Amino acid sequence: MEVHHHPDIRRKDLKEYILEGVMIFMAVTLGFFGEKLREDLMEHSKEKEYIVSMIEDAQTDIISFDKNIALNKLRVLRLDTIATLCFNYKNSQVDDPAMYDVVRYCIKYPDFAIPVERTMFQLKNAGGMRLIQNKNAIDSIIFYDEMVKKVVNQQDYYELHLRVLLEATEELFNLKCFPLNHKTLRWEVDAKALASSKLMNHDKNNIIEFGNKAKIFQGILIFYLIRLEEAKKHAIHLIETLEREYDIK
Repeated sequence: MEVHHHPDIRRKDLKEYILEGVMIFMAVTLGFFGEKLREDLMEHSKEKEYIVSMIEDAQTDIISFDKNIALNKLRVLRLDTIATLCFNYKNSQVDDPAMYDVVRYCIKYPDFAIPVERTMFQLKNAGGMRLIQNKNAIDSIIFYDEMVKKVVNQQDYYELHLRVLLEATEELFNLKCFPLNHKTLRWEVDAKALASSKLMNHDKNNIIEFGNKAKIFQGILIFYLIRLEEAKKHAIHLIETLEREYDIK
């Protein structure tokens, strides 16, 4: 026997089908937007972590800049002293001990500021830079990175001319006046040997050449100090920018 469906029943089934389809679509859409919202929140949280970390790195850099600015200002003054002694050398009883006394401060290990690149490395190599949405923050971070590179580049010249002065020291000074402390692994001063110390070479031209090398090294250090001061200035500006743009107290 043939069964006939009532038209109202078919219309009801169609409405339910459409309603179910709409509900499924809305559920999928809401799920998509919910997932996108979660991703955005996670990325924003990660962005804030990078910014806080960048501020901490810059604060550490400022401490390093201050320390090495002070140390290299002292070295500049001592290089000026040794150069003056060389240019005015008269081979008197006090000239040689005075030169020995100051040269040891001129040729000690370099006083380098080593910037913290922890966060910068992550931003560059782990795709972190794409998370930084604030243009002022991006510009400030990139500019500070360029300033840090200039500091590091100047350290190459610093090291080169320190080596030049060290080599010249070997030819002019007898380093037995500076015995090694085996506990600290640092040079000390033999006061008795220092008081009677003599240069290995008393040729006036050689001594003036040493003064010239000290003067050139001094100029390299002065420019290095300029780089450190610039980097410190931009580290401060970076911190102020990031704190302002991300409302960090």
